[in-house]
Amino acid sequence: MFAALTVLGAGFVTGPVHAEGEVFDTPSGLQVPRWAMLRRNEVNARNGPSKDNSVVWVYHKASLPVQIISETRDWRLICDSEGAVAWISRTMLQAPKTVLSPAGQKLKMRQKPDEEADIKAILKPRVLASLDKCKDGWCRISVSGQTGWVPQAPLWGTQTTAACKRPDPFASK
Repeated sequence: MFAALTVLGAGFVTGPVHAEGEVFDTPSGLQVPRWAMLRRNEVNARNGPSKDNSVVWVYHKASLPVQIISETRDWRLICDSEGAVAWISRTMLQAPKTVLSPAGQKLKMRQKPDEEADIKAILKPRVLASLDKCKDGWCRISVSGQTGWVPQAPLWGTQTTAACKRPDPFASK
């Protein structure tokens, strides 16, 4: 499902507190939307927030980045890189540490966070990479033993706004 790399040369007081001291009105006390990644190689995606709801598909890739767009105490409504939205158990998620390169385009990994810097590698579409940090529109990532900088904008897993719209439960199908 994922292409390979081509190498070229929260504290608690009354609840979790946001970095700016803000506590969010969510079951977790964390901001929504926010990023997470799948904990296991097999994660059930359901059409509602309980085990009584049907499994609509199964994810088969641990560490896949997803965006949490809503939550209950035990369930998270997530959005994946293909725009699919489903409920998964909060126990199937962990802190975000990965990103995906964009679908349909290659991405140049550079020695430094600069368009003119030497190219270290070229990422094929939909490569899963470890995320180190992002700064000034660039992210430092690692893939297959290579570490370098890529532009932040095309990466799936770094957006600060909701990537998918929460489904309207009252919309006609």
